[in-house]
Amino acid sequence: MSAPARTALARPASGPLIRGIQIDRPWAACAVVAAVLLVIAAFLPLWTMTLRAPQYPDGLVLTAYGTRLTGDLAEINALNHYVGIGSLDPDTIRELAIFPFMIAGLVLALVAGALARRKLARGLLAAALWAVPLGMLVDLQWWLYSYGQHLHADAPFRLEPFTPKVLGTTTVINFHSETMVAIGFWVMIAAALLVTVGPWVLRFVHDSWSNTGKTAGAAVAVLLIAGTATVASPRGAAAAPDQQSIAAKIAAASPGATVVIPAGTYVEQLVLDKPIILVGEGRPVIDGDGRGDVVQITAEDVTVRGFIVRNSARQVSGEPTGIRVTADRATIEDNRLEDVLYGIALQDSGGHVVRGNAISSVVALAPERRGHALYVWNSEGNLLTDNVIELAKDGIFLGFVTQTTIERNSVSRVRYGLHTMYARDVALRGNVFRNNVAGASLMYSHGLSVVDNEFSGNRSAASGYGLLFKDMDDVELVGNRIHHNRLGLTMEGAPATPGSFVTLRGNLIAYNQIAMELFTTTSVTFVDNSFVGNLQQVETRGGSLEHRNSWSLNGRGNYWDDYRGYDANGDGVGDIAYRYEGAFDDLVRQNEAVRAYSFSPARSALDLAVRWFPVHRPVPRVVDAHPLMAPPVSLRSANSTIGWAAGAISAALVLVPLAVFTMGARTFGKRWA
Repeated sequence: MSAPARTALARPASGPLIRGIQIDRPWAACAVVAAVLLVIAAFLPLWTMTLRAPQYPDGLVLTAYGTRLTGDLAEINALNHYVGIGSLDPDTIRELAIFPFMIAGLVLALVAGALARRKLARGLLAAALWAVPLGMLVDLQWWLYSYGQHLHADAPFRLEPFTPKVLGTTTVINFHSETMVAIGFWVMIAAALLVTVGPWVLRFVHDSWSNTGKTAGAAVAVLLIAGTATVASPRGAAAAPDQQSIAAKIAAASPGATVVIPAGTYVEQLVLDKPIILVGEGRPVIDGDGRGDVVQITAEDVTVRGFIVRNSARQVSGEPTGIRVTADRATIEDNRLEDVLYGIALQDSGGHVVRGNAISSVVALAPERRGHALYVWNSEGNLLTDNVIELAKDGIFLGFVTQTTIERNSVSRVRYGLHTMYARDVALRGNVFRNNVAGASLMYSHGLSVVDNEFSGNRSAASGYGLLFKDMDDVELVGNRIHHNRLGLTMEGAPATPGSFVTLRGNLIAYNQIAMELFTTTSVTFVDNSFVGNLQQVETRGGSLEHRNSWSLNGRGNYWDDYRGYDANGDGVGDIAYRYEGAFDDLVRQNEAVRAYSFSPARSALDLAVRWFPVHRPVPRVVDAHPLMAPPVSLRSANSTIGWAAGAISAALVLVPLAVFTMGARTFGKRWA
């Protein structure tokens, strides 16, 4: 065989000469396919982060593409602000702006490099392809480090600096951050692998397969296998869900059937017009595409369970909702509603159960433009329980509602945690209304039982009350914890109708700026309540409160931490009446700077002077004839962290100096001996 013939067989994968350049077909094929993979990766998610916590059982998800961030970005930014982490603003992240130019440059380099024959040029291209995904991880880790180590000093909640992991799980307080690369990352790895080892694999296949007519088919097969094997990683794309729409499945179901929807995102608006049980498997997403209500329930006995419902319309005039119910006996449980103007609306119907849902409004809107999370109108016989509500206008709004139980809900960062208008026979038990503009606004309602709830951290200068009563009849508050508000309770028209009652029994009213603000239209019975640590016990509006309210019942009054009486017979009741006259508060009203003397000897001296020298003696705001010597509701039994913190601080102030003194005395004694 001649030398030219042997040379031709030695280069079977090379193509014809193009303007003097001989094409290396294996390298050219790998370079072109890698360029296509890069283009595909530019439109796929590259990295995901999921934040999980008890209040977010389904997690908050952030997905990073090359040019944008998607998911629960607004909610995550709100949480980050709370603990001092900087806001994630895609417009300020330079990498997102650079990414499309970087991908375009690599694609052009690969297309041009398909003709490259020098090993150096090919090596540089392969290195560039590996540098993009790996550099992305390094850059992400730097961003996470920067966010976790540089916390704002003025954050409402202070944390020690920390470093989230770019891959894996990071735990901070009760939040678990789970991070992992996504399918776009693996597609970029596939492109890098192709230009690194693909040409060698193709040459090996060609050398092992003498039939040159089958070389092209083998090359294509190897490329497809390599790409598929690389992309099908443990964190690659999930299996595609059943593409049949939810509406089609509902239409095909018979009344009373259970319709199971697999995981996936369904962009549609649903009308449930027959009694069915609609169950989400793997938390499928129902996306309303920004048009009207996302889900409407117009048939009786419908259940909706296990979905993420998002993206209703935004027009306030139409009051669009995540789920609107207009027929009786709906059960809505274990769903997550987000980015919906109004959350769940129960209208002109009754007998509903709303349980275990997480609800928030459109976070991007100003608070006053958001809708209510639970909006109940002209409805009766409902159970609203174990829901987590935040970032809405009113957490729970009741209008013309009767015989409804609201229990074990958590409501925070809204305007009014609970707002009632013309409600009757409502039981409120075991709920937490914390860090809102106001805890609860109870108005024009009758027959409310408010038992074992917490109203705390409502300190807005605009209102900041734990509870507001306005024209309320037959209301009983028992065992509630009302603490750290600007105003603990504000009462006007309580009761509003002659012959009705308003009773407060066994409540803890503690550490508020003003414990109670009472109008002259109140006639309330207070018994067995504990008033602890308030800067001001009672503020009056409209005139004197003397003889308007009852501060004791059957020989028992309330506990007042500023009571200075005695109990000679040891029955637990003070032998002289507690009088709160508010002389110090009158001075504070005239000059706010005087408040600096609260809980000081100066205030005690003023109180004594008023009692001993009644030249200026204000009309008493409180006269408790039977004050209690010990709080009937202890801070610990109220299940409040206040008692634990106060006890720990008090114990430390006493025991630490005592221990130091004892150790010093022993040491001094030994040396003296």
